[in-house]
This record gives sequence, structure tokens and C-alpha cells, in this order.
Amino acid sequence: MSSMLEKKILPSGSKVFIGEEVKKKRDIEEQIRGIFSLWGFKEIITPSFEFYAPDKESEYRDSEIFKTIDLETGNLLSLRSDVTPQIAQIAGTVLESAPRPLRFSYVTNVFRYMNVSGTYQREFLQAGVELIGLMSLEADAEVIAIAVECLRKIGVKDFKISLSHGGFLAGIFNVLDLTQDDKLKISEAISRRDESSLAQLLKGKRKGKKDANILKNLARLFGDYSVLEYAEKSVKNATSRKSVKELKKVYEILDLYGLTEQIVFDLADFRDFNYYTGVIFEGFVSGVGSPVCGGGRYDRLLKNFGTDDLGTGFAIDLDSLSNVVNNLDNEIKKKSFLVVDFSSSKKNGIEISRKLRDLGYVASRDIMRRELKDSLTFARESKFDYCLVIDTKSIRTKKIQVLTSNGVEVTISSIDEIVDRLKEGGTL
Repeated sequence: MSSMLEKKILPSGSKVFIGEEVKKKRDIEEQIRGIFSLWGFKEIITPSFEFYAPDKESEYRDSEIFKTIDLETGNLLSLRSDVTPQIAQIAGTVLESAPRPLRFSYVTNVFRYMNVSGTYQREFLQAGVELIGLMSLEADAEVIAIAVECLRKIGVKDFKISLSHGGFLAGIFNVLDLTQDDKLKISEAISRRDESSLAQLLKGKRKGKKDANILKNLARLFGDYSVLEYAEKSVKNATSRKSVKELKKVYEILDLYGLTEQIVFDLADFRDFNYYTGVIFEGFVSGVGSPVCGGGRYDRLLKNFGTDDLGTGFAIDLDSLSNVVNNLDNEIKKKSFLVVDFSSSKKNGIEISRKLRDLGYVASRDIMRRELKDSLTFARESKFDYCLVIDTKSIRTKKIQVLTSNGVEVTISSIDEIVDRLKEGGTL
């Protein structure tokens, strides 16, 4: 649908998907669902509505949530803005006594009013996994490996997975003994990669001065494995050093998977201190201005729902990926047919349409009364490959004329001859 028409009939940040766009999205979904299943994850469907609970840690994040009045009780409800807290709550209540670890996957829409690459959006199609009940760096490496496999499976070539750790910057902040306001300002400066502002904010901080120096050269915190070697030599506090060691171990495990080509490190990436507690990561694709996937360890979140479980997971932005993926590697496009039946009985048209669909081909009957040239125009505009033309002569000769959508004759054959040629993916 044209963007101009969408603006007239839809709220900003909403979009309609039609035809081939839908097919591409569904193909990507099914490929990713298949990967999740092969790794042993069971699909879960969570409700679109949930009880609204203010986000006490972030007023900004809370402002992105869509809220509505429950017509039954008058209480506030919210539209699902994040699947992970829903699954965490289910793990701590309904599945409290279920054997661990829990492996769940999902493909669903989430609703947030947020800026993505300069454009505000309201609805996002996500696919993801949650691995709950396992404190292991192998679990962290596994979800990263699944994310890489998903991107590879759907044909994404030029991508990188950026690894970081929630404890690295948290450890530095702790030894600096910062106020909450200082933490916020320094975090914002790091997000902007603003080294001059950081130098001013860190000026006069006597505690943890050696650790603070690493923040004055943020470029050294991004790159290949050598970033970890540099960080380990440069920081002194135990929390940050432990974070580096954990990233090294995860890298070693990913090397066993054969995935280190895609890995880079960005120790200045902290995402959300109140959400992520360990290894975190984001996936970037060439030509896309925002991450196409991201996740990490979120042990603290699970405690909010009355469970001591530990968890890690990730989500993929399927909307972004559908814009960069062309054709799935394993997709075989079967030909499509428009059946144009000028006979009075319509018997032959219905019969060959059914037989073609039984073989897995697209077969649509043109049931509008119009001339052949108009049916051919419709076939071209609707991207049909062939037109099967049945007229009074066809009834007499028991032959059907096969035309390309441009009107070029391919063959004149019987129904059985056409069907036999198309079996096993044959040609006309």
C-alpha cells in the first residue's frame, strides 16, 4: 500500500502488508519457527492485554506503553510491550513447579510507541526465545548461536553480533561512587559516544580513577577479541574484570560453534542496567540503521515475579528483516495459473484448477465476465505466470490453450497432459 494512502487511513507508525509482503514475512516466520523447534524450544502464545504496572525504573520506557481501560473492572490494562516479562511471570506462577530449564519460543506482535531510525512506530513483529532456569555461560552462548543461525537461515549475509556485558560499566560506576544523576548523565554521554562530555563529567572523581580512565577512550572498547585483552589490563574492579572473563568464555564456546567470524565487542554498550545483568548482545545488518535482534541475561527481572530462576533470551525484529531479505535459500517458487473459462458449464475450469492445486501450484479462476485481453492484463498486473484458456472449442477438442500472461501461446494440450508435465516440478 502506498505510504500516502496509509497516512490517510491509519494512525502514524502503523502499516498494512499485502500479498508478496505478507508471503515474505510468513516465510521468514516459518523458517525461524523451524530453527527454534530444532533447538528444543516450545512455542508459547501470550495475551495481547495484561494488567498495567508502572515501570518504576524508567519513566521514558513507561511512556512508550499503550494503556486502556478495562471495560469490565475499570482498571488500567496495557497492550503487550515486551514478551519476556510475560514469560517470566508465567515461569514464576503457572509453571513454578515445572522441570527446569524452560525453553520457550514465540512469534508475535508487541506494541510500543517508539522512535526507530528516526520514525515513530506503534507495532512490531518479533520472534524470540527465552531459556529460563539455567545459570550457565553455555546458555548465553546458545541463544547467541540461535540468533546467528536464524539470520543465516533466512539469507542474511552481511551481519555482525555485538557482545557486551551488563556488569562491565556497572562495576566502573560502582567504584566511582556516583549519584543517580551522575549515572544518568554519564550513561547518556556514553550512548552518544561523547568523550569530551565524559571527560568533564569524570573530572574531579577521585574514587576509581584508574577505572574511570577507560571511559575516556571509548573507541578502544569496540572491536575484535583484542578489546577484551585491553579491558582486562585496564580495569581494576572485580565486577568489571569478572564481566570480561565471562565474555572470553562465551567467545570460546561460540568458537566451538564456528561463529566467531560474526562476533565483535562493544563494552560501552550497556542497554538497560535494571533489566540486563550479564552477557548482552545485538545483531546489526549492513544497510539497516537499528539492531535487527538483541537480548541477553536478565536474572533480576525474574525475581520481580517471585522466582529465583535465572534467564536469558533474545528477540528478532522481523519487520526490519523482511526489508533486507530477498529470497529464502530453500524457497522453490512454483508457477501460478489464472484459469479463464468461457464455457457455460465451467466443469473443465474447476477440474484443472483443483488438479493444479493438488500438485501445489497456485490456480485461481477468473470468474469475472470480461474479454481475454482484459484477463491477460489482470494476469500480468497480478503476477500470474500463465493463463489457461477454456472456450467452446476446448469442450469439443478436449484441449486447453496455455498462454503466458503476455499472451504468447505455450501449448494446446489436454488437462491430463498439462497435469502430467507439471508433476515433479516439470515444465509445460
